[in-house]
Amino acid sequence: MQALQQGLPGRGGIQCEWVPGTMNQVKVYLPDHEVQISLERLQQIAGVDAVHELYLKGLVCLPCTSQMCEAFDRS
Repeated sequence: MQALQQGLPGRGGIQCEWVPGTMNQVKVYLPDHEVQISLERLQQIAGVDAVHELYLKGLVCLPCTSQMCEAFDRS
C-alpha cells in the first residue's frame, strides 16, 4: 500500500488529476513535465489508494521519488 502525501500541488510532489471529459485518463504533473496515462496504469504505479483518492477528491498528490518519476515516464 502506497503512502500518500497531502499537501499543496507543486511543492516537490507529483500531482495527478483527471483529463477533462474522460473517465479513465489521468494527467500527471511531474517536476519538469507532464504525461497522460490511463487510470489502470496509475493504479499499477501508485496503488489503489491513489485511485480511491482521485475518485473522491479529483486530485491526488504523490511523493516525488526517482522510482515513481521513472515509472510515470515509462508509461
